[in-house]
Amino acid sequence: MRSTKDRDNESVKLIARLAAGDAQAWREFVERYRRLLYSAINRVNGRYGAGWDEAVMEDLFADVLFKLLRRDAAALTSWQGRCRLETWIYRIARNVCIDELRKAARRGEVQEADDDRGAPTAVRDDGSSARDRMDLRLSLEQAIDQVLTAREALAVHLIYFEGYTYRDVGERLGMTVGAVSGMVYRALGKMREYGGVREHWNTE
Repeated sequence: MRSTKDRDNESVKLIARLAAGDAQAWREFVERYRRLLYSAINRVNGRYGAGWDEAVMEDLFADVLFKLLRRDAAALTSWQGRCRLETWIYRIARNVCIDELRKAARRGEVQEADDDRGAPTAVRDDGSSARDRMDLRLSLEQAIDQVLTAREALAVHLIYFEGYTYRDVGERLGMTVGAVSGMVYRALGKMREYGGVREHWNTE
């Protein structure tokens, strides 16, 4: 079994080839991460009841690839080993999907999902409209990505927005439950200090 260091070294080499415009590297990247990217798109689609059909999801897949590979793979070269590359890619894919949801929400095309799978406990139920709650949730997600590190942001997303347990997140990030708990506690502290969403972020 390859070590994490070996996988990271392999990822660094692949990204360097992408940045150099290697067409074979582009094909390898798409083949390696296609499932991960579609997983991120499908999760956002299901979580928010976006109703994206196969054609829309293919368009989003192309948008994510463009975001990752444009300007000599700048979004990938900025990774610099700060977390698992899969975590970095998943986060970027989610951001592209959230951007699309915000555009659709402004057009009145998105309805909040009826079920409570992964309902974000951080958002208070204050009697606001479904559209207002949707806009708040999208704003919170984008704020999380601005304030937190990649690992912190993914952990908070998974726990508060998708209903994962601390153990699930630990397994995904290669961390102990205690380490995840400490990281999330610090992340929520950052969010409490973040202006503009502080009054909506209930972490007590």
